[in-house]
Amino acid sequence: MPSLKNPIAPQELLVAGAALKAGIFDALRKKPTNLDDLASDLSMDSRALWTVMEALISLRYVIREDERLSLTPETEDLFFNEDTENYLGYSLIHTFNVIKSWTHLPEILKTGQPPENGRDQQDVKGFMSAMKKNAKEIADQLVNISLAGLPKEPKVLDLGGGPLNYARPFALAGAEVTVQDIPEVCAVMEPTLIPGEKIKFVKGDFTEGVFGGEQFDLIFLGNICHIYGEGENTLLFKRVHDSLQSGGRITILDFIRGISPRAELFAVNMLANTKTGGTWTLEQYTNWLKRAGFCEVKMHDIAGRQIITATKS
Repeated sequence: MPSLKNPIAPQELLVAGAALKAGIFDALRKKPTNLDDLASDLSMDSRALWTVMEALISLRYVIREDERLSLTPETEDLFFNEDTENYLGYSLIHTFNVIKSWTHLPEILKTGQPPENGRDQQDVKGFMSAMKKNAKEIADQLVNISLAGLPKEPKVLDLGGGPLNYARPFALAGAEVTVQDIPEVCAVMEPTLIPGEKIKFVKGDFTEGVFGGEQFDLIFLGNICHIYGEGENTLLFKRVHDSLQSGGRITILDFIRGISPRAELFAVNMLANTKTGGTWTLEQYTNWLKRAGFCEVKMHDIAGRQIITATKS
């Protein structure tokens, strides 16, 4: 049943999300300080910062003692302590950005296209944090399904896998993993590799070409296909097919329309943020995969997410 009875909850999310995105919580965690110094350090308008800070104090995100501002223990746990039950981290920035993009839906309903949006460093941190949080729930099961029946040390290509949320579980399971992502992501994430990890990065936009430096046993597309429509996905599957060994496998992780209870609403997010994206039915995926030369299309339903596998014939 629809429920919009708590008008304060979106306001709290937006003010907390704005504070996290603007660096207020980071600054106070690094150095508790007074309002004037904080405004100077962050190059913010004093009146605007005071207004937002008073709201954060009333909501118990920030505490003020003798004009000194600091984070409450609950805020520390919420944004910075990964081992706590209530941890959200920078994923709240991603939620904030999603809500912001959805406010354009009245115009998008007329034009069919979202406005152009840029991403800064905080936005990238928010997106990666959100993806990491989601991946924890299913990574082990996804790896087991994807690698079942493949060689003992399979060669895996993770497209757009720069955050390493699935690359690392694949590597821990014995795979030699290549991650293809855009140069900006590779530059940030490659230095985070642990010595000895069987993971390497290759720079490249997979919408322009799938890495073909070697033939892979598995190519993984995690949270990729909902960004694109039929034409782009069919072309991507054909490129994946060409980069797989005979008998190799493609694994797709996404929300499947008609199966996932989240698929229809998630498609609205794609409408608000992409030119052709959406959520697609198992029949559509099957047709696109077969058109690209795949067979043995199978689907697994894991924790509300769907995993599709298919084999290169």
